[in-house]
Amino acid sequence: MWKLIFLAIIIWLAIYLIRQSLKSNQTPAPGNRSESGANHSNTENPEIENMVQCASCHIHLPRSEAFLVNGKFYCSKQHIRQDAS
Repeated sequence: MWKLIFLAIIIWLAIYLIRQSLKSNQTPAPGNRSESGANHSNTENPEIENMVQCASCHIHLPRSEAFLVNGKFYCSKQHIRQDAS
């Protein structure tokens, strides 16, 4: 019984190592892409969106959901009114 379990573990390990080897061969060369996640632009991944901070409550929110008034971002119309008064 132990021989069978040991053989199954060896086969699983061999398959795992072969898959890892194939995955590493499919990745682009290091010179062809940026290695740092900070250097990626939004055009590479359209799901990533810039975050802005509300001038009133300082919460961070996606730029598409923020209100831009006089060069400041706000999270709600109520905060726009509070800052205007």
